[in-house]
Amino acid sequence: MKPTMKEIKENLSSFSTHSVKNGIFTVRKAFFYTHGKNAQDFVIRVKTAFPEAIIVDSGQVWKDFKGGASVANQSHWFVKFTFENKEN
Repeated sequence: MKPTMKEIKENLSSFSTHSVKNGIFTVRKAFFYTHGKNAQDFVIRVKTAFPEAIIVDSGQVWKDFKGGASVANQSHWFVKFTFENKEN
């Protein structure tokens, strides 16, 4: 059974933002310094919380600092994932 957005937020609370569009969940974690982390670290967090998640995409976005910008418009890691539809 596909988790709800509430369950995603509760289990992946360390991420800065959570969204879903067309069945694909996206979580983002903003950063100013990477401290040795990379996108794979966050894929592992998603797979640990939801082993049944199917990773669609992940990566690291570098942007110049702009105070007050949204997470999507500043440097961040992202993981996009979905769940198999077992109802069909």
